[in-house]
Amino acid sequence: MGRHCSMKFRVFLGLFASLLKILAVLMLVPGAVAAYYSETGGVIAFALTSLLTLVTAMVLIRLSKKEEPGIKEAFALVSLGWLGVAFFGALPYIFLGTSLIDGLFESMSAFTTTGSSIMTESNAQGYWIINSTLAAGSLSHHIELGLKSIAANSSLLQISRSPDKSYMGLLFWRSFAQWLGGMGIILLFVAVLPRLGVAGRQLYRAEVPGPDKDTLTPRIKQTARVLWVVYIFLTMAEIVLLYLAKMPLFDSLCNSFASMATGGFSPQATSIMAYGSWRIDAIITLFCFLAGANFALHYKTISSDGKALFRDPEFRFYSLILLAATAAIVLWGGLEGDIFRKIQLAGFHVVTIMTTTGFATTDFDQWTAAAKHILLLLMIIGACAGSTGGAIKVVRILLVLKSGYRELRHVLHPKAVIPLRLGSISVKDEMLRPSNIFVAMYIIIFAQASLLLAIISYHDPRMTIETVLSAVAATLGNVGPGFGMVGPTLSFAEIHPAGKMLLFLCMWIGRLEIVTALVMLVPEFWKK
Repeated sequence: MGRHCSMKFRVFLGLFASLLKILAVLMLVPGAVAAYYSETGGVIAFALTSLLTLVTAMVLIRLSKKEEPGIKEAFALVSLGWLGVAFFGALPYIFLGTSLIDGLFESMSAFTTTGSSIMTESNAQGYWIINSTLAAGSLSHHIELGLKSIAANSSLLQISRSPDKSYMGLLFWRSFAQWLGGMGIILLFVAVLPRLGVAGRQLYRAEVPGPDKDTLTPRIKQTARVLWVVYIFLTMAEIVLLYLAKMPLFDSLCNSFASMATGGFSPQATSIMAYGSWRIDAIITLFCFLAGANFALHYKTISSDGKALFRDPEFRFYSLILLAATAAIVLWGGLEGDIFRKIQLAGFHVVTIMTTTGFATTDFDQWTAAAKHILLLLMIIGACAGSTGGAIKVVRILLVLKSGYRELRHVLHPKAVIPLRLGSISVKDEMLRPSNIFVAMYIIIFAQASLLLAIISYHDPRMTIETVLSAVAATLGNVGPGFGMVGPTLSFAEIHPAGKMLLFLCMWIGRLEIVTALVMLVPEFWKK
């Protein structure tokens, strides 16, 4: 990077190459799923992507330098690593027929656990598919036809001249990518790679959402592994319960990945409403609720302190908001059915929206203005710190409210020293200041992105103020569906390409909680 830059670029390349090697191996999993379902195009797409990713990693290793990374290299890996992973993760979509922008959008939506989609068509079984015209012109299908001509007389290689009729490998990849992004692909990197020194702690702090970055163990690697173990345990539990509730195994895997990641990518085009089961709704509601809580507290609850969750002030406030929002929508949401059906509908959508999962069992865009306003607020508030959820986080909202109340007391008692407490903990200004600044930056970015999207979409009468605000809230908060043109029964496919790229950046900034994403824009980052 030149003598005027203190960021060790070649050291960063080595870290990024290691991340790509992990991704190349993980790409083989959806490739195997595609092979199981005899999807030749899918096998080709994932094999080609895995190979390209691995070759890129090998080239970067040759250009890299082995040296202990520092803070700046760690921030660069998190910021640029997510962009790189989204790019390589987009290649299967592109190879199977989507445009470059749509592939990037879908991939970033997956890894950031947003769940906003550009897919619009489904097959007879209700599963998402790629438009047949686009698929027929895809690179994967052209390679298929080439292989067919080579092996025309072979009984070992049977390849159809039409595109795949299903995309189970790709649908698995959508949900699997969300699952990887839920706990954090960088946190997986920390858990499996050799010692990273100072950078390991910085990677952890940059990756884990929320203002509280305390570790569970003295060693960062061990903490990362503990969090992944809890995550895997809860995911497996949900898979088993959904399968026992008569959900097909493939769907159980995909929906469990999306639930625990609070991502919301279901393989079914009609989301969870496709299953029509109150048992399935209840299981998903429960696990989305758990995924929206702090995973460090889950570990403490399981391992040592059974009441750790319930003593946590953020978790109690989180639960209170969910209950209050559910009651309000039952009363004023205009929902149909008896009281039990109203509670089921309201409870499911309040939980999936606040945890930023975004699953749907009905078209909540048809609810009253009061209900949609509540859901919009929940999109902005989000889940707990240390969860897989997005948006501002409950603890920051709680700190803002407590700060406001303290200022009101200061007006009455100007000379008093009034401590701010969160449960039994006294909150110091070193924690309060960045938390309040984050909330302010979030609101500013939300307002600016909304204005830019409105300007980009000025020619489209369907892009109402409701659609614009909810689209930005849904992507910046990593929620998924919004209202109007981007409602739960529609998609983001019709948004202007420039608007899609704006929302692509919103997803990236939101997942990295603003500071990590924007720190490289500060000139001092590149100076000695």
